[in-house]
Amino acid sequence: MVASVEVTIDAVDVEGIAAFWQAALGYRRLYEREPYTVLGPAPGDERPRVLIQRVDSVTAGKTPVHLDLRVDDPDGEVARLAGLGATVRWEIDETDAGSIRWITMADPQGTLFCVCPARDDPSSNAPGGRDHVPS
Repeated sequence: MVASVEVTIDAVDVEGIAAFWQAALGYRRLYEREPYTVLGPAPGDERPRVLIQRVDSVTAGKTPVHLDLRVDDPDGEVARLAGLGATVRWEIDETDAGSIRWITMADPQGTLFCVCPARDDPSSNAPGGRDHVPS
């Protein structure tokens, strides 16, 4: 079961894109941790976070926007989604660097998305712990 959904946007001009989405959504800048700038709504507003991910270039053939599914049991969710027709594309494990492990999958059409552990406190704006911003 999905605990929460986040939207990640690849951007060459992180400042410009972050400023645009901050104003467009009425969000605030929660924190920055290279290569990510994390925007979110005010406390109590349950809209999803928007993560702006710094990239050298927006890759042709790869969507510059993807969903991150935050779940309590990432391995179980990957198995469930594979049963629905999704495929695992790659896995990143940054637990030794104080971050998390996440799996990038593709839906049956090939659209990429990430499966990540649920945040310890989804309403928290603090980085750390299981607060990861996948690529």
